[in-house]
Amino acid sequence: MRKEIKVGMVSWINDLPNPIYSTLQAVTLVPDWIPKTYLGLSATSNSAPPDPLTDFKAYQNAHDFRAMAFCDFQVDIDDIGGAITNFSVVSALHDPGWTPAFKMRHWPSTILSFDMSIYSISEFAGEASSVSIVATQNRHASSTIPSVPANETVLVNALIKFRAGKHTDDIGVNDVGAAFHVPWVWCELLLTFVAGRFKLYGQGSLFPSHAWYFNDTCVKTIGQTADHIFPVTRTPFPQTITRLPGAHFANTPAPALTIDTQLLLIYPILSAGAPASSVQQALTDEASRKGAVDTHPFTVAGSGVWSQTM
Repeated sequence: MRKEIKVGMVSWINDLPNPIYSTLQAVTLVPDWIPKTYLGLSATSNSAPPDPLTDFKAYQNAHDFRAMAFCDFQVDIDDIGGAITNFSVVSALHDPGWTPAFKMRHWPSTILSFDMSIYSISEFAGEASSVSIVATQNRHASSTIPSVPANETVLVNALIKFRAGKHTDDIGVNDVGAAFHVPWVWCELLLTFVAGRFKLYGQGSLFPSHAWYFNDTCVKTIGQTADHIFPVTRTPFPQTITRLPGAHFANTPAPALTIDTQLLLIYPILSAGAPASSVQQALTDEASRKGAVDTHPFTVAGSGVWSQTM
């Protein structure tokens, strides 16, 4: 018996949760690069991928995602013993996605800013590590998923490791004043066959959001780690507060509120990137990376392995 199977995964940035409700937070909270980063994530967020997703290539062409991988393959299954007797790939892809143009309509008060990047109508391509591949009939060398039982036949083990590109990283470090370069994030799927059924495993980094598909249907979604509110403490005395360029406020600033980064859920994700005081890790360094992707330097930790039998 011949079957055609499609598996895929999509990563995207969701607008929620997000503690930003006003651009004023970027001038009343310190360090101010954290609310500015959240504002940027909100203004460049994506739509959630559809369910079902029947055409991954068409979805790829729309550029409304942060990363994706897909494999369409055919298998012959022995009708008597139930073993896989033939495997062939129809098509496969991986794509590190895009940073969309800044959606000023979401934050109209940013029109007062002199930062010209918010006026750009361009989208900017992400970057993929060279470890990003769709492996078939074999385990991926950088897999984060533990060994599967010996009676399970490995069919597909796809992994994409990705980050925002240089343009986006430069805005974060040079314009926003972020303390870190953008980190590496990732998503993985593993499909096996056992006892006449398919079993899908998955894991992704704590940020962004991820969805996994089997034959067009979304079988698992994990939302990104993010904050609903900023955990803050009030500074004892008034201090000078950084203004957004072009913004006008009362002459006497209120005391600033300091963000408690120890309680900030997104901080371990942001701080996984290389320090802004150093250069961003070169893409060419990825050729030497060994071991599970979540052990690589400047890479965000995983959310936990899940599995589901189809």
